Amino acid sequence: MNNSTLIFFLLLGYLRSESLLQLENGKIQNYEGQIVNLKGCNLGNWLQLEMWMFSYADKGYADQYEFIKTLEDRFGRQDAEYLMDIYRSNWIKNSDFDIIKSFGMNTVRLPFDYKLLMGSDSEPFSLKKDAWEWLDHTIKMAKERNLYVILDMHGAPGRQSGMDHSGRVGYNKLWSNKGYQKQTAWLWNQISKRYKDEPTVAAYDLLNEPWGSNEKNLKKVVLECYRAIRANNDNHIVIFPGHTSGIDFYENIRSVNLDNVIYTMHFYPGFFGWGSPEPYIHAQFIKEGLPIWKEKMESFNSPLLIGEFNVVLKKAGGGEMMRRYYDYCESLNWPATMWSYKVLNEKGGIGDGSWGMVTNEKSLININISNASKSDIQNWFESFGTMKYSIDEDLRYWLTTSDQTAPLASLPAKPPALVKPPGEDPLPSPWAVKDIGRSLKGGQIIESNDWTFYGGGNDIWNTDDQFRFAYQKIGGDFSFSVKIDSLKNTHPYAKAGIMVRKNLNKNSAHGIINVFPSGGTEYGYREKNGQTMKAQSGPKLDSSNQNLKVEKIKEYVHFYVNDKNEWVKIGELNINNWGKSIYIGLATLSHDNSQLTAVTYNNIHLSNQHGN
Repeated sequence: MNNSTLIFFLLLGYLRSESLLQLENGKIQNYEGQIVNLKGCNLGNWLQLEMWMFSYADKGYADQYEFIKTLEDRFGRQDAEYLMDIYRSNWIKNSDFDIIKSFGMNTVRLPFDYKLLMGSDSEPFSLKKDAWEWLDHTIKMAKERNLYVILDMHGAPGRQSGMDHSGRVGYNKLWSNKGYQKQTAWLWNQISKRYKDEPTVAAYDLLNEPWGSNEKNLKKVVLECYRAIRANNDNHIVIFPGHTSGIDFYENIRSVNLDNVIYTMHFYPGFFGWGSPEPYIHAQFIKEGLPIWKEKMESFNSPLLIGEFNVVLKKAGGGEMMRRYYDYCESLNWPATMWSYKVLNEKGGIGDGSWGMVTNEKSLININISNASKSDIQNWFESFGTMKYSIDEDLRYWLTTSDQTAPLASLPAKPPALVKPPGEDPLPSPWAVKDIGRSLKGGQIIESNDWTFYGGGNDIWNTDDQFRFAYQKIGGDFSFSVKIDSLKNTHPYAKAGIMVRKNLNKNSAHGIINVFPSGGTEYGYREKNGQTMKAQSGPKLDSSNQNLKVEKIKEYVHFYVNDKNEWVKIGELNINNWGKSIYIGLATLSHDNSQLTAVTYNNIHLSNQHGN
């Protein structure tokens, strides 16, 4: 290579690196000094599976780990990877990027699992031969359409939360294992080597929702990843993830000189214990919550990436409310990427809303991967690429129109909430009642065959619970059945049901069969104290016939719903290590701890073969 050729390539590399997005005076700019507003969506369930996103959460697979392991156990690792490549080739295609573009978006956030790059935990610090296939493919499709890509490590070595979206439920070892921490930093170093001069890559999002850590450990791992990237003289924007507590713990970092760093949080008003999905909750957050974050980010001299958000329901504001979020972010030069581009549902169609910009037009057909043939699974995966979409036209209109949104003040005000129960009648012996986990104080009205409980609580989920529990402590086998007459819709995820529980602590092992206000049913369980809860859906019940039953036979507890006058078992839990006696009772949850729901139970029947 002569000197002129060498100079050419050095200059080319310089020009490429200079074309990266940069943070200047708290604003994201391109190489020409123009402000760039990153507006986009997530490509969820593509390179990191989440069972609910293709209506597979009720098929016995809690997460990506179990799903892929089943394929590997049946067909071997090579054929399993072949099948997953078929899936990846069809879940997102070139045409999907065109649809994203039609929504007026210029960015995709790409959740990916570390195993996409590093195939085997037994061979750490070693990349797969085809490690870059799917990241390269995404970047190419995006570049052809002038879209930016945010690379998001959704599942890190050792897993960072124990949640299903990190790849493996109940697995949270990144923070306690230095080997996994080194692997995570090493992977970011390898990603950086690959894409250090790639201008289509807008930023590196280091860890998605790292909730399994404390702030001290999170900061330590994040800084290690940051240093690993900067070791390559890579000046891409690096995104530091927030904790459930926020981002304040990043202040006054002395150990490293931070450059081109922004921060991220995910906001879901109306869900996950954060009020109800109504217009008022979003209006309140936009008027009162986001300005607090505006002030905070000014002190950090940084934009805030709202990496995930979604109004979901049209009755909660739909596309017009989503437009308000995007407009607010654009006014501050904050990047924003909604969750998510594509989400499938059993019945098909957008209906009153969807977590996806697109969904399946017709009813969804799923197969059982535990016994389906390899060719049937392949055909199923290929169907994801050929199905017709229902597109959220309401959202597309509001994200592309020049029409102005209605003032927030014009939206309906928050309806009055029940915060104090109308009574607190004593329960007949040997029944007792307790608000678990700092749930809003509830109550009950006991009238012969009708028991109405008033319960608060944010959720029965994850690693601990909040709800009102009416219970007995019993030993031996039993059968417990109940009819749910009514459930006040304080939230779509308000719950009424039968629960068995190892103890009365908020993180206790448990099993629950419950109904939602929609009539949908769910079986949830936590096998050991403090574990992340798992769940699977059951059939939807008619409001006039919501009967539940739980039976204990020796070391197993069986969970049933009455569907079309037939008892259907949707769960089974081994409680062999729970002790001689367990708690059995009625669980009432508002899913919004600022108010109480009301649930009326009748036909309450508990038979205990061996007594208390």
